[in-house]
Amino acid sequence: MIKEKGWNIIMSTNEIMPKLKDFLCENLGIDADVLEFDTQLFGDGEIGLDSIDSLEIIAYVDDEFGVQMTGVGKEHFYSIETIAKYIEENA
Repeated sequence: MIKEKGWNIIMSTNEIMPKLKDFLCENLGIDADVLEFDTQLFGDGEIGLDSIDSLEIIAYVDDEFGVQMTGVGKEHFYSIETIAKYIEENA
């Protein structure tokens, strides 16, 4: 459940993923053509985000969805899909 302007709104993973992708492309400069919902975001993969990028993702998730990700295990940051599932499960 996502809180928005005093209302509790239920969002599914499928609704969250496009929002995350838009954020990553617009704010972290990732090419939308190479970013799929299951693309590895961190490490030696094609995207190669770093710890500074993770802080931006954490801030965005907190602001946009009201879900804290500080201290969350790295397995939740693997891809857009894993982040969206974490948000859905913890909203």
